[in-house]
Amino acid sequence: MAEQFQYKRHPAMQRKIGDIDPERDMRVRILGHVIDKAEGVIIVDDGSSKAEIIAEEFDAIDVDDVVRAFCRVLPLEQGYELRAEIIQKLNNLDMELHRKVYGE
Repeated sequence: MAEQFQYKRHPAMQRKIGDIDPERDMRVRILGHVIDKAEGVIIVDDGSSKAEIIAEEFDAIDVDDVVRAFCRVLPLEQGYELRAEIIQKLNNLDMELHRKVYGE
C-alpha cells in the first residue's frame, strides 16, 4: 500500500518581535498589544519592538487588544514582512503570569 502524502507545516516559534530573523524563522507567533489599526494592517507592540502584521480581515481586533498572532515571515530586501495566518484575541490573559511562566 502506497504511503499517503502528509503536508506538514513548520511550527510557529514563539518570538519577541526584536528577535525575529527572516533567515531562520519561517513561521512565528508573537504576543503583544495592538497600538494601531488600518486597512489590512495592525501594529503590534510586544515590549521589545513593534511590527506591522498584514491580514485579510481584522474586524474583531481593536486598538488596545492583547493578541497572539501566528504569522508567516516573508524576507524582503530590507527586513521582512509578517503575514497573519491566525490572530487570537487574549484580553483576559494574565500578562504577569505569562511572563513568569515563559521567563520574559
